[in-house]
Amino acid sequence: MSHIYRWFIICSMISGPLSAANTQPLIDEAVHSGRFSDAERLLRDDLIQNPNNAEAAFRLAKVLSWQKKYDDAEIAYRALLANEPENTDYQLGLAQVYVWRNQPALALPLLEKARASAAADSDIWRLHIQALAAKGDVVSLRQALVLRQQAAERFPNLNWPAIEEPPENAATKPVAGVVTALERKFNDPYANQIELGGSYENLTNQQGHWRSEYLSIEHHFNPRQLVYGSVQQTERFARNDIQLLLGTYQPLTANLTFNLEGDVSPTSQVLAKNSIMASLQGGLGHGVFLTGGYRHSEYGTGPVEQGFSTLESYFSDFRFAYTVRATDSFQKTQFGHRFDFSYYYNDISSITFTYNFGAETGGFQGVVYDTQYFGLHGRHWLNPDWALTWDLGHIEQGTSYIREGATLGIRRAF
Repeated sequence: MSHIYRWFIICSMISGPLSAANTQPLIDEAVHSGRFSDAERLLRDDLIQNPNNAEAAFRLAKVLSWQKKYDDAEIAYRALLANEPENTDYQLGLAQVYVWRNQPALALPLLEKARASAAADSDIWRLHIQALAAKGDVVSLRQALVLRQQAAERFPNLNWPAIEEPPENAATKPVAGVVTALERKFNDPYANQIELGGSYENLTNQQGHWRSEYLSIEHHFNPRQLVYGSVQQTERFARNDIQLLLGTYQPLTANLTFNLEGDVSPTSQVLAKNSIMASLQGGLGHGVFLTGGYRHSEYGTGPVEQGFSTLESYFSDFRFAYTVRATDSFQKTQFGHRFDFSYYYNDISSITFTYNFGAETGGFQGVVYDTQYFGLHGRHWLNPDWALTWDLGHIEQGTSYIREGATLGIRRAF
């Protein structure tokens, strides 16, 4: 025991409990000497006297993690984040606990959010690179390489950890843990994806055919943060419309993701004049997620309101989702249901079977039909740069007509 430490103990016995201000030199000395258990005891004493001392709570969380008391450190950091969810120091500290506890996948959402808020903090960049490298799969290693290059450009005077480049032809296997549909769309090391495609559908009852051509683009800041947009030309019932769409996904916390989307049609002969949609997805644990959202659309015939909720579960290489919709059109509320079952292969390639029945807006000016739909659709990555998207569908629009057709698109990542 150092002379300084012994002197403070004697003073405390003579004068009574030390104040938080008086214990700071003693805590500093214990930390600098590597006596973390002594520092922990003093910090806990401070917090007993002043439970609202955020600085002491933060130092305690760090001291606990240095002693490898990771469960206690996680509890301490989560309590701090409950009061200050946007504090990047707390986010970084909790992420460090996860990396040290060999759970880098849990650290990544925290680091993505922290880096978005404090891009000038090189420590966040460094731990983000380390967490990606610690996952060890091909996709994460490629992400780590890209992030390391960006960090070296942003902080040229700092040294950055070496990352082993994965073999050129290494198979991209699904990573451990839960990877959502949104995250699987992220084909790093590329931040951008663009897709060009079209569709053709034949209608019964002499209703002719539908066709469309579209161009869409996405820019990913990270797997759960992106902006996207598209322009689409459609022909339905011999009427042509153009639709412009813009949307974004934004992570609010480690478990909450916000989606906002809006579209407008300058022509709006068949499509909505405009619509706006907002939804919130939250993780319930064990690969289960719940999404709730609302869409407002304006047609020439009047407004259409729709609320929806999706419960989805990820397990192994599969996803199952159930969606319920409540659609209000022409002062009548009707319900619809949708079931999706997806299989993911090669990590981000997928095939999905969809069954939908019940009320759905379909085809023309917000008219709601009693539908039944069977569909098969997917995305197949030919290599890290190119993918094919496809869709086959059969839909019964009440007694009006049956619509059958296909969609094909080519996607480029860059």
